[in-house]
Amino acid sequence: MDSSKPTDSKSRKYAILAQLLNDKHLSYQRLSSDYLVSRSSIANDIAFIKRLLAKDNVALNFDNTGTFIEGNEEEKQKIIKRVVATTLEGKHERSVLEMFVDPSLIRIIRKTLVSKVHDLDLEVPENYLNDIILSTTVLISRGQVAKHLTPITASSLSRLLLDLDKYPVVYELLESVEQAGIYKFSKDELRYLSYVVLGNGLRFFMQDGTIPIPFERKIHALIETVSEKINLNLTKDVQLEGDLSLHLYQMVLRLQADTTVINPLLSDIKKNYPSLFGIVWYALVDFATENHLTISDDEISFVTIHFQAAIERSKKRRRILFVCLNGIGTSALLSAQMRQILPDVSLIQIVSRDALSQQDLSDVALIISTIPLPKQSVPIATISPMLTADDMKKIMNKYIDVVMAQKPSLPAVCNPSMNKVLSILRKHVYFSTVENQQEAVDYLLSTTPWQSVEAQASYKRSVFRREELQTTYLGNGFAIPHGDPSLLETSHVSVLFPEKPIKWGNNKADVVIMLMVSMDDKQSMEPIMDLIMQGINNKDWFISKMTEVG
Repeated sequence: MDSSKPTDSKSRKYAILAQLLNDKHLSYQRLSSDYLVSRSSIANDIAFIKRLLAKDNVALNFDNTGTFIEGNEEEKQKIIKRVVATTLEGKHERSVLEMFVDPSLIRIIRKTLVSKVHDLDLEVPENYLNDIILSTTVLISRGQVAKHLTPITASSLSRLLLDLDKYPVVYELLESVEQAGIYKFSKDELRYLSYVVLGNGLRFFMQDGTIPIPFERKIHALIETVSEKINLNLTKDVQLEGDLSLHLYQMVLRLQADTTVINPLLSDIKKNYPSLFGIVWYALVDFATENHLTISDDEISFVTIHFQAAIERSKKRRRILFVCLNGIGTSALLSAQMRQILPDVSLIQIVSRDALSQQDLSDVALIISTIPLPKQSVPIATISPMLTADDMKKIMNKYIDVVMAQKPSLPAVCNPSMNKVLSILRKHVYFSTVENQQEAVDYLLSTTPWQSVEAQASYKRSVFRREELQTTYLGNGFAIPHGDPSLLETSHVSVLFPEKPIKWGNNKADVVIMLMVSMDDKQSMEPIMDLIMQGINNKDWFISKMTEVG
C-alpha cells in the first residue's frame, strides 16, 4: 500500500484508513502534525472512517497508543474490497486505489481468471466474476505483505468445502493464479476463496451442487414471513423459492468466510422500494439470528430485488384490445405481429368497434386500433391496416409509457394511510436522556404494560440476544430493536429520541424505535416499516410527524 501524504481532504481520509488497515495505532496529535491540518479536521476524518467501517460491522477503537481498527484480517479485507470496488466504479481517484492495491495486480488477475473461465467453458455473469477477481486481488495483496487470514472453522453448511479435490472446477480456477506465478495460496486461503467462488455462483462452478433440504425449508419460512408482512402470498412462486434458495445459500457461504458482495444499487433500492426493503431487513434479522450470521445492507438489497421481482410477477396481466375492421385473417396476422414486439403481454384480444363500448376497461393497458376511435379512459395507439415499422414504434412507445406510469411499489392493498400508522404511535413518542443502548431499551420497555416482571425480562433478553448477532441499526441514526414476537401477547410500538446520539453497535443512534409486533399482528408491519424507511430518507419530516403525535 502507498499511503504517502496527500494534500486534499478526501485522499487524506483514505490515507489514514490505509494506515489503520496496516495495524497502525494513530493519535490525533500525530496525524495533525503529519498532514499539517487541525485536530478538528482529523476528527472529521476519523468520523468518516467510522461510518465507512460500520457498513461492514467493523469497529474503530482507541487506547493509550491511539486509534486502531479492532477486527481480524477477514474484516479488514472486507473494508479494502469495499473501497476498491467503489474506486473502480469511478467514485474515487486512481491515487486512492493505489493506497490499497496495485492496479497492475488487478489487471493480471483479471486476465488470468477470465482466460481460465473461458477455457473451462463457463458462462459466469460479469458481476459474479468481478467479485471473485476483486476478492482474490485483495487477498493476494495482503498476503504479499504477510497479512494472512485466520483459519475458517467448518460448520454444517461448509463441510462441502473441506475436500477441494471433489470440486475440480473451483480448484482449477484458483490454481490458474498459482500456475501464472502470481501467488502461492495456503490451504486456508484456498478454502476462503472457494467460499468466495461458490458464493458467487454455486450452479456455475459446481454442477452437482445441491442445496440441503433443511436450508430450503428455512427459505420457505422466510418467504412465508415476508408474505404475511406485505399481505401478499408469494409462497406459491416456485421461481422465487428457487432463486432465493440459491442466492441465500451462496450468501451463507460468503458470510461464513466473512466476505460480502457490494451492491452499487443499494441507495436506489432503498429509495424505490423503502417499505419492502424494511420488511426484508426485519425478516432477515430473524434469519441471521437463527443462523448466527451478520447480514449487510448490500446483501439485504439483493434479497429485496428477488422479492420485488416476485411481486411484479404476481400482478394481474392487463389486456391489450385490438380494434380492427378487416376480416379475421388480417386481424389474426396483425395480432401475431404485435405479439412479437410485446412478448410479455399474455392477452391481445380482438374486438369490434361496436363491442368496444361494452368492454370493461379496468384491466386494459392499451387499445390498438386501425380506425379512429373516440377518447377512452386508457391510451390508444392508432395504426395503419398493414402494420409498418413506424406503427410498431408507436405501439412500443405507448406501451412503454403505460409501464413507466405504474409506480414501482407494493400492491395498493398493502398501503394503508399514513394517518392510521401515526395513530398507532400517538402518546408513545418520548424525548429523554439515556446514556447508552441498555438504558434506551430499558426506557422503552418500561413504557409498555406487561403481564409480569418475568415476561418483561424474558422479552428484554430476546432483544439483546438479537443485538449480539445482528445489529438492529438501520441507517441515518435509526435503530429498530425488537425481540422474539412469540413472547408477546399484544403489539406495541414506541419511539425514543435520546437527548444526544448513543452508541448502537458500531454506529450512533438518535432515533430508537422499539418494534414489538406479536405473531398475530404481522400484517401491521408493512405500514410501520414504510413510515420508518420514509423517516430514514427524510429525518426532519419524521421528527416533525413524531412531534405532532407525541
